[in-house]
Amino acid sequence: MSDTRVLRRIVLGLTGTTPTVEQYEAMATAATSEARESLLRSTLEEVLASPKFYERMVRFGHEWLAVGAYTTGAAGDAYQGDMSGHLFTCPSNSLHPGAYYHTNEFRERDSGQQCNDKDGAGNPAVPEVNTVEPWWAPGTTVQVLGKAGTSTTHITDSNGQQVDCGIANGGYYDPSLPSGCGCGQNLVWCSPLVGLHTLGTHDLRLQRRHPYEEPARLFAHLAWHDRPLSDLVIGNYSVGTNWLRALYVRFGRHMGSAALDANTTWWRPDVGDAPRDPMHPTPNDPQAWREFVVEELEPFHLSLTENRTRSGSLERTYRYDPRTTTEAPKGIPTAGVLTMMGAMSSFPRERVRAARFLEMFACQSFSPPPADVHFPPLETDPATGGTCLHCHKTLDPAAISFKRWDFSPFQSYYVPWPFIPGVGRHRVTKEWLSGQYPHTGSTPGFRWKNAFLPNTMLTPVTPEQLKANPEAVLLDTMPESYTLLGEHGDGTMGPLGFGKLLVRSGEFDRCTARRLYAMFIGRQLNPATEKGFIDKLAREFVARDRKLRPFIRYLFEQPELRRGL
Repeated sequence: MSDTRVLRRIVLGLTGTTPTVEQYEAMATAATSEARESLLRSTLEEVLASPKFYERMVRFGHEWLAVGAYTTGAAGDAYQGDMSGHLFTCPSNSLHPGAYYHTNEFRERDSGQQCNDKDGAGNPAVPEVNTVEPWWAPGTTVQVLGKAGTSTTHITDSNGQQVDCGIANGGYYDPSLPSGCGCGQNLVWCSPLVGLHTLGTHDLRLQRRHPYEEPARLFAHLAWHDRPLSDLVIGNYSVGTNWLRALYVRFGRHMGSAALDANTTWWRPDVGDAPRDPMHPTPNDPQAWREFVVEELEPFHLSLTENRTRSGSLERTYRYDPRTTTEAPKGIPTAGVLTMMGAMSSFPRERVRAARFLEMFACQSFSPPPADVHFPPLETDPATGGTCLHCHKTLDPAAISFKRWDFSPFQSYYVPWPFIPGVGRHRVTKEWLSGQYPHTGSTPGFRWKNAFLPNTMLTPVTPEQLKANPEAVLLDTMPESYTLLGEHGDGTMGPLGFGKLLVRSGEFDRCTARRLYAMFIGRQLNPATEKGFIDKLAREFVARDRKLRPFIRYLFEQPELRRGL
């Protein structure tokens, strides 16, 4: 290829746009090959430092780390994936135009009577009016009607029991509760949305878009801030706007932690110096994708003690075996994309999660077996018999790591919320596994009873161990006797154990090198005929600390770039 075409390839591949007229003219007027080569190198550095490079990496991140919409469990306005009480806005022709109200305040349902100083029966009832700085719009104030805008943190139910407003969300979901809950400091227990508005993820003004966006944004963040790409599967941090951060905060609160109740800074974008995306450089922008350690917002996503090795990996280990203890685990270790709310929720079952993550990060593919292959008969375990063995012998050792994410009922029986079973206030008892799960009568305990069969590869526990501790069915540590991608597990619990195995086996490096090569050079590599070349690329990737910019510079120095492939 000519130098002009190489210029176009660099700019188009890294920014998604063609070179400017000025860039073309500079190349045309360069008198020597050395001058043109210097221009290509300077252009490469220029585009790598451009915010357009970040935007391009977001788009590539969506192609690579494709997750579904954050809708699993229920649909429409009934879906409560925000895990918050809902604040509605008074109409412009009311006595309190633009003010927020909670529909449970006067026991009416969505009628908004309090906007006109009436109760649910239409009788005069003047609500409290409070002015509050809301978490979703720092630096501004809103008017809130009724107790929702107060500091009320507990109410008493009809049985005389104290109800925690941080979990009850203002009593909106349970008509048996009395009214009077506040929305917490700065309204952090409530959200100014009806559910998550729509099933779509097309607009960043919708909260549901943000957990869908998180994997791609983390990838672009790692690229922009020169972090190891291995943090996609073993990192203890992520990036998020106020909308996304709120989901993690509410998740932890419903799991049973009040650690964030006194924190008045997680939603303030101008507090601290956390790295952020280049598209939102102003310090007070709540829509900036700002880095955060997940455990600091959601205490059950464990950070753990960490040491970064010379290769850029994080060494973090948490071992927990429910076969030998009835103590509750502290949580699950955070593992980048592998423990993101959007990723875990859009892949609703452990085997599906394992398959998708193996495809993403190990370039695995799962297809039916050849017709002439004979398998042992299927008895109870698809990983040891039947045609399903073809895939499940790989899937099930990986799927063990993804058991601790499911959907649970709360005050309302028909709208499930995500939760980490066996962790926090969600302990699992034998009643769950009998199918008599509280509030629902069937799921998820009934599913576990049928899917997590003792003495199978997915659930390597004995009936005796299960009887001693029903939570043993949720064993999510791959036994050291198992192998996956040619490696034995190291005893780390949950998705982090799977992520560490991806990196330790070298499959993450080989797969990432293949994906980056296809993206920036433009040709898919064949692992059957080009294994040696893929291994070489993986070594070069690791030698550059698994950072994207250095690896791109390496790729753009290779002669294949000029072959027009």
